[in-house]
Amino acid sequence: MATLTIPNSDKGYTLQFTVHDSTGVAKNLTGYAINLKVWKPGAPTTLLVTGACTISDAENGVVTYTLTGTDFALTGTYHAELELTIVSGGVTTVRESTGNFSITVVESG
Repeated sequence: MATLTIPNSDKGYTLQFTVHDSTGVAKNLTGYAINLKVWKPGAPTTLLVTGACTISDAENGVVTYTLTGTDFALTGTYHAELELTIVSGGVTTVRESTGNFSITVVESG
């Protein structure tokens, strides 16, 4: 995934991602739940943003995440990934993550 650049403190802005498998083909996300996870470089255990994505086109691997306004209040560059899970009978049966990508938050004018 490419580096994203977004204005700080934006609310209602939607980020769109396409998830690909290891061969570069769009991953079919039928049955998955997707979460966006964001952290400062060097601190992956402290999530600054974590939230559910909406699957907008499961067959073509397309998901969206709508910013809340408090997600990216501070400017800077962050690391992120999408976590894909399948839960069956209350037990997580599949947990996969995309490769890390960067989100740069710039001051809004």
